[in-house]
Amino acid sequence: MKKYWKWLVLILVIIAVIVAGMIFYRRDSNGKPFKASLNHSKVMMTPDWYAKVTLTANKGTTYEVKNSKNKVIQGKSETKNGKAEIRLNDTGNYAVIAKSDNGHVSKKLPVKVSHYKATPNKWTSSVGPLRFKVTSIEYQKMKKSEANKPDNSGIDEAYKELNNHYYQVKVNYLVKNSSKKAVNPQYTIWMPEDDNGQEFSTETPSPDGGAVDTIVGTEAINPGNSRSGSVTMLSNHKFTVKHLKFSIEEVLGNEGNHIAKGGVAELK
Repeated sequence: MKKYWKWLVLILVIIAVIVAGMIFYRRDSNGKPFKASLNHSKVMMTPDWYAKVTLTANKGTTYEVKNSKNKVIQGKSETKNGKAEIRLNDTGNYAVIAKSDNGHVSKKLPVKVSHYKATPNKWTSSVGPLRFKVTSIEYQKMKKSEANKPDNSGIDEAYKELNNHYYQVKVNYLVKNSSKKAVNPQYTIWMPEDDNGQEFSTETPSPDGGAVDTIVGTEAINPGNSRSGSVTMLSNHKFTVKHLKFSIEEVLGNEGNHIAKGGVAELK
């Protein structure tokens, strides 16, 4: 019986040592329990085509970032006093792998990045009697395909010249005619411009800047009336429209008659 108790005590001691060792092993070099977290598990891209999350962990923590295919896209990096701002340049599912300074403990922190959407509901400045209200904006990196090509023959040639992956911004807007005369979008053409002044033409689109507008070319907008539509802007290059502009050469009526001189309507 005494022999039995000796073995039992020995087993309990061994278990206690193993548990204590495991607890100690799962600590950093200062003996502190390892903690790591992100400020967001879901985050949206900014209008500058990137997203960012903040890692908070023990001092001396290192980290790397993997994509949904378990491929390392950001190699081993060090935190500063246990903090790091991590920048992600595309949408998708990622994992931030945080590791203690002694390498004993690691944590896998998932984060999902979605494309940028906003509903500014803001008016531009006026050009003659015309003013534009931007109701929503959506940025997307697109893969070239027939399914993604805008349903407008005017963009076909430019679309062929786009890269396999290109950039698209869709803007839903309302245009208001405050004139006492009808304004005709068949004669009055407005072109969107990005923040660098690149025009996105609906008439002569190019892979550097082409657009499809659902209002341009339609029937007249009567005095005091508004019309809702959208413009889809495409380019091989990243671009931003935080201060979207609509460039108008001249405001014309039903017979192409002059109503007001042109200008630039800008979103402030």
